[in-house]
Formats: sequence, structure tokens, C-alpha cells
Amino acid sequence: MDDLSLIVLTADSKDGAKEALEVAKKLDRDGWIELMDYVLLRKDEKGRVTAREMDGDLSEKVAAAAVGVASGVIGAALGGPVGAAAGVASGALVGAGSIRLMERLVQDTAPEGLTQGLGDDTSVLAVVVEEHYAERLDEEFQKLGRTARRELKRAEREAEFDAYVQRSKRKIQSIQDDIQAQLAKAQAATGAEKTKMATDLATKRAELEARREKLEDHIKEMNSGLRADIREMNFRLELAGLTARSGIATGIDNLHRQLNHYSDELENLVEEQIDTLKNEASELKAKATKASGETKAAIENHLLAVELNLRKERAKLQDSFEERLLEMKQWFDDLRVQSVLAQADMRDKVQASMKTAQHAYAELKAYVRMRNREDERAWKDIRDGFNKTWKDLEEAFDKANRERV
Repeated sequence: MDDLSLIVLTADSKDGAKEALEVAKKLDRDGWIELMDYVLLRKDEKGRVTAREMDGDLSEKVAAAAVGVASGVIGAALGGPVGAAAGVASGALVGAGSIRLMERLVQDTAPEGLTQGLGDDTSVLAVVVEEHYAERLDEEFQKLGRTARRELKRAEREAEFDAYVQRSKRKIQSIQDDIQAQLAKAQAATGAEKTKMATDLATKRAELEARREKLEDHIKEMNSGLRADIREMNFRLELAGLTARSGIATGIDNLHRQLNHYSDELENLVEEQIDTLKNEASELKAKATKASGETKAAIENHLLAVELNLRKERAKLQDSFEERLLEMKQWFDDLRVQSVLAQADMRDKVQASMKTAQHAYAELKAYVRMRNREDERAWKDIRDGFNKTWKDLEEAFDKANRERV
């Protein structure tokens, strides 16, 4: 995942920021940028404030539910108990329990005066985009008001990415729900109405696939970056003195945990796609039994394409399992470093806490190699095995830390 930038625009009208948001959305639709997050604040001439984030409209009463870095602007600009609640919610997401961090985040980025509150008949837009899109978007925003931008720090970037993943998953689920509702209606439809529904369903399925692929690609990019960070920190670990090694090893462990988290998210997406394709294949098989002639041939051709995609998704899952096995082996090596760093009287205890996880890892490795690709129960068993083994590894690391202290 590329670095992320926060761009803040202030406009001397209650609709200026909304106009800027429409510009950003059009650039997103046209493929020039990709919006990761945004929050829009408006204050009318009567002093009434409305807030809207990427998930939808917010009122002052629910502003505390805002998540993501950009939503911290709410805490800084609204002020009072509502703004404070929103700021704390966002601050906690980036690892700080105080509104002061989010106020400082916006204070460092926004033009002077923003954090003292919105003036009457004014508006503010805060947008998060990947760094390589920031200059283009900033140029467009400068035509509409005063702008400021900066690159997000690591903790902020990770929090924003987590928020993006959750938003994407909710959108995917929403499209899936729409598809199921349309399928239910299609059962009673006839003639032209049924043809229109079939076209709408095809469009929604294409959108669903595109959104899922985009999310998968972003998670893969994030994982690639995490692996590169782990390699770099392992290199630093080899060169570091004894005093510095403990802190570096702790950082490596945190990267492994993140990598495991995103790998799990990726596998969830692949498994959901497998379930979707299996349902679609079942529907096509049922239709094929009732059809004849050219219609039957068209359905069977579609079925072949679905089954091909199903095999590709299963291969993705298998590849993910193989990668996680390698990552798990590397984490074991890192935990051994932790045990070496422990005091002599604690070393045996630390190493003993790893044995259970090592045994589970050996079993899991054999299971991945021997599994039946077409047995769906095997997928679940392997996922359960991974989650259990990673949990054992985390407990081993946490125990090593406690005993060393």
C-alpha cells in the first residue's frame, strides 16, 4: 500500500467543500484518483453544523461514531462534547486515547483558524488519498479554496487502511444483499421485467467482483509492504547491539501480527467469493436442466466460466496458506531470538511456551500439503488451524515479554 496523504480544504461558503467533494468523486469515477476516506463539514448562516463521512451522512448526535483519520477533523472543528467525542473515537483508532492528538493532526495540516471552529456560512473537506494522487487533487482543490496537505504517519496510515477495509467489506456485503433481494424478486417476474432484472443482476455482480478485486489488491499491496519491512528489520536486528535488539524484535513481532491479520482478511474475501461462485454454479445447473437448445448451451458455457473462476479462487486460497506457512516459520525464528534475549533462568520457560505452537505448526504444514482441494470442510479446518496456531504464537511472544520483564 502506498503512503497516504491528508488534504484539508476550507471554503468561505457552506457549499464550497461539497463542490470540492464532487470534483474528487468525479476524478475517482474516472480513474484519476482513488478516494480512501473523506469527511465534509458545513456550517450555515444560522450556525447549524452538519457532518458527512464516506460511510454516509452524520448528525451531531452520532458524530462520535466517526472512524478514520479524516474524521478527526470533526473533533477539531466542531468543538464541545460532540466534537470531543468524535475526536476521541478517531484518536483511539490511531493508538491515542486523547483528543489532543487529533487536534494536533489537523492543526499541523489545516490552514490557520480551522481548529478554532468553523465560521458561519463556511465548510471544510478533509480527504485521504494515496500519496501519488495527492498533488493532482490538491491542484483541483486550490481552485475552490485554501488547502493544506501532509503525508500520514505510520500509525495514522494503518488506522486509515483498517477503516478503508471495513468500509469496503460493508459495501461488498450491501451489494451481495441487493443481489439476493433481486434474485428473490426475479422468481416472480416474467417477460421484459425478468430480462431487465437479469441485466441489473449482471451489472451488480460485475460491480461486486470489481470491488472485491480492488480490496484484495490493496491488501496484497499492504502485505507486500509489511514483508519488506520485516526483511529490513531482520537485517537491522543482525547488525544491532544487544540493547537495541529487544526493541527491534518487538517491532518485528508487531509486523508479523499485522501481516497475519491482513492475510486473514484476504482469505475471508476469497472464501466469500468461493461461496458466491458455488451458489451461482448451483443456480446455473438448475436452469440448465429446464432449458433447451441455444439457451441451454449459453447457460452451460456460463457455468464453465463460473467453475473456472471457482478453481482460480481455490488456488488463491491454497497460495495464501502456503505463504502463511512461510511467514509462520519466520515468526518462529524471530521468537527464538526472543528466547535468547531472555535471562538464563527464564530461557527454558520461554522456549517451553513455544512447543505447543511448534507442534501445531508441524501438523498444519502436513495438512496443507495433503488436503483435498475439493473438500470444502478442509478449507475451514485449515483456517481454524491457522488461527489456533497464530494464537499460540502470540501467547508465546507475550509470555516471553512478561517473563523477560
